[in-house]
Amino acid sequence: MAVYDLNKMRPDYVSGEYKRKVAAGENLTLARLEAKQGSVTRPHRHEHEEVIFLLKGSWRFHLPSGPVTLYPNHVLTIPKGIEHSSEVLEDVVAIDVCTPARKDWINGEDRALHGDQDEALWAV
Repeated sequence: MAVYDLNKMRPDYVSGEYKRKVAAGENLTLARLEAKQGSVTRPHRHEHEEVIFLLKGSWRFHLPSGPVTLYPNHVLTIPKGIEHSSEVLEDVVAIDVCTPARKDWINGEDRALHGDQDEALWAV
């Protein structure tokens, strides 16, 4: 059992426009995230079921069934294995919950999905 105080936690800057605070349980991960307008997440899929609860802003998701735009108090559920991507239309604050737990959020392996794709080539 753990208690997380999101008010006192330092955010993890996933990119210059995208930051999150993560609380992890044994079988799920919850993140409070903030992303600036224009921030994108490239197409990907994962073994996690994902639930996104938008608190502020507007956020468009691209799904196999077509685009979906979330506004405050909208909740999107994405089943495991479904390819998705997104773009922030207006600065967002959201709660994102995944099960099973997202180890890639803890160790930062998912950073490449959120930054400028060309930035990854600068180190080559």
